[in-house]
Amino acid sequence: MRVLIVSDSFKESLSATEVAAAIANGLASFSEVSTCVQLPFSDGGEGALDLLERLFEGSRIETHTVDALGRPIKAPYFRFKDRPAAWIELSQASGLWQIEPELRDPRLTSTYGTGIQIKHALDAGCTQIYIGVGGSATNDAGAGILSALGGLFSDAEGELLEPGGLALQQLAHIDVETIPQFNLSIASDVENPLLGPKGATHTFAPQKGADAGAVQALESALSQFADQVKRLTNIDCSTVTKGGAAGGTSAGLHALLGAELVSGFELLADLANLNQKIADADLVITAEGQIDSQTLGGKLPSALSERCTALGKPLIAFCGALNGSAEPLFRHGFSGVFSIQPGPMSLEESKENAAELLEAAVSRVFHFHFNTPQS
Repeated sequence: MRVLIVSDSFKESLSATEVAAAIANGLASFSEVSTCVQLPFSDGGEGALDLLERLFEGSRIETHTVDALGRPIKAPYFRFKDRPAAWIELSQASGLWQIEPELRDPRLTSTYGTGIQIKHALDAGCTQIYIGVGGSATNDAGAGILSALGGLFSDAEGELLEPGGLALQQLAHIDVETIPQFNLSIASDVENPLLGPKGATHTFAPQKGADAGAVQALESALSQFADQVKRLTNIDCSTVTKGGAAGGTSAGLHALLGAELVSGFELLADLANLNQKIADADLVITAEGQIDSQTLGGKLPSALSERCTALGKPLIAFCGALNGSAEPLFRHGFSGVFSIQPGPMSLEESKENAAELLEAAVSRVFHFHFNTPQS
């Protein structure tokens, strides 16, 4: 049996590379597995830099920037060798993983640090910027990025707004005339719009530390942002598909900089020649930290299942937590979905032991498969 492992990361626990290694370790004792190809993958956000380094000639550039709370950090991006282009993971500078749980507050967090990275790449001669927007700590519609590039956001009195999503409630003027022109593509794994019950705030802000009151305030702030953007550009960014990614960053940069919004998985899959790798395998295994109702909304396992189905290859998934019924996943083409938790345990315990739990879960599933009489 030829197995292809296309793994995502387990957020705040294991990188995509560590996930793939744990799965491979779980398969190691089975002689029936003749080859095991590890392809740690990404939907354009976390893990994309590692994938790009395996696929292309280029270099990882370290920059001095700030995190989502404005604290000084160093963060990398990938610069291609053969073209004036750079790939920037928003989560490297503006990621939730960098913010201590007790300090997470999307009313205050900003994408400014990612903007510093973009400016660094532009100053180095890049004319094409790709941004992978998964894993953000923010809800500021990309205002921080735009500010770092020279954009101005001010209130009715002409005072510049403070960083963070909540300050957009006071937004009265937008000026992006001094931002240099460049080609911008935003790679996203979600379809959510900027506003509404399935928008950036209601869907993702609670995961970033927002309580019910903060969600209401941030929705009002993004609504004000959308109103001012429409006044300036005549573009309604509130309903743009994928606009809600990274706290509305996709919507803001699409409307104000003309950014192209693309599927991060599809873009990277084509670059990696993924279809051929799937065709060469007998079984594909994927893994993600949590599989739930959002999984079929364009996330990596869902997009992978579509390619596996088209090529007639079975796909099974492992996850740190399975929330809700797996039936929609089976209807979408998954052959099996398995939680790595062998019994009741806390989230903290699961995260701390994720590699061992994943390896054991893979071993259990394949022991059953290879030791069950086939009809």
